[in-house]
Amino acid sequence: MQESTIDRTNKAIALRFAEEGWGTEPRWEKVWDEVMTPNVVYHFNSWPEPIVGLAANKEFNIGLFQGFPDIKQTIEDVIADGDKVVFRSTLEGTNTGEFLGIPPTGKSAKMNDFTLLRFENGKIVEWWYETNLLELMKQLGLTDSPS
Repeated sequence: MQESTIDRTNKAIALRFAEEGWGTEPRWEKVWDEVMTPNVVYHFNSWPEPIVGLAANKEFNIGLFQGFPDIKQTIEDVIADGDKVVFRSTLEGTNTGEFLGIPPTGKSAKMNDFTLLRFENGKIVEWWYETNLLELMKQLGLTDSPS
């Protein structure tokens, strides 16, 4: 099946967000200003309430990246279909800063994650993100593995 123009456009924006908008990149906040709407809605790891608004999302994500300042992302797969793009990536980094209110452990972790973005008029309006936070806590030594 041939990719449509809208699929290619949204995929390019999603990859720009994933690469240039990655929280360790120097201009990541400017990229977010360009690719997201001011009222973007972020569904983080099945939390009961989404994070709403560009400013609130920047603030939340600053905290995530401070926890793993050396974190690297490798995009493994990208699929675009109309107003949605999903990508799967591998994350690797060392927890040397506070993360979700937890003091640094100094331990490294490797995780897989999924991101789904919904677009309107060439901008990200909604964002879903899922990774296994329990597995992350295990790798950081913050919880025991089941017997």
